[in-house]
Amino acid sequence: MATSDLASLRNAKLQAFVTALGSAAYARLYTGTRPGGGPSAAATGTQLAQLTFGSDILAANGGSAGSVTAGVLTTGGYTQTAASHVNGTPGYIRWFTSGGTALRDTDVSSSAVTGNVQLNGTVATGTNITGAITYTDGDA
Repeated sequence: MATSDLASLRNAKLQAFVTALGSAAYARLYTGTRPGGGPSAAATGTQLAQLTFGSDILAANGGSAGSVTAGVLTTGGYTQTAASHVNGTPGYIRWFTSGGTALRDTDVSSSAVTGNVQLNGTVATGTNITGAITYTDGDA
């Protein structure tokens, strides 16, 4: 069943997600389709990269600070935690607390699609991964 929420409710849901992730959160990019059963299920696909955020996912980390506005979460910058990455196109992202608890799996797309994370391009071995992540609330 589709829903349509006020922007203030969408922002509150996204802010609750930011709070739940807490400080020193990280995210992993995987190929393929996210697993059924949510983030408590074993990851599927190949892990392409691991991204680490600043003091929280909205903090500036080598770039601008992030924000939650109009139902869209834009993270602050992130850094890579591995020296090399596996080549591939991200299919989904898994979000973790600093303690390693997976909280959410989100599909990846190359454009702003409701309920998806927007990332453009592929992950390539030896190529830096930089920027911010845009995540539009799943209100549909």
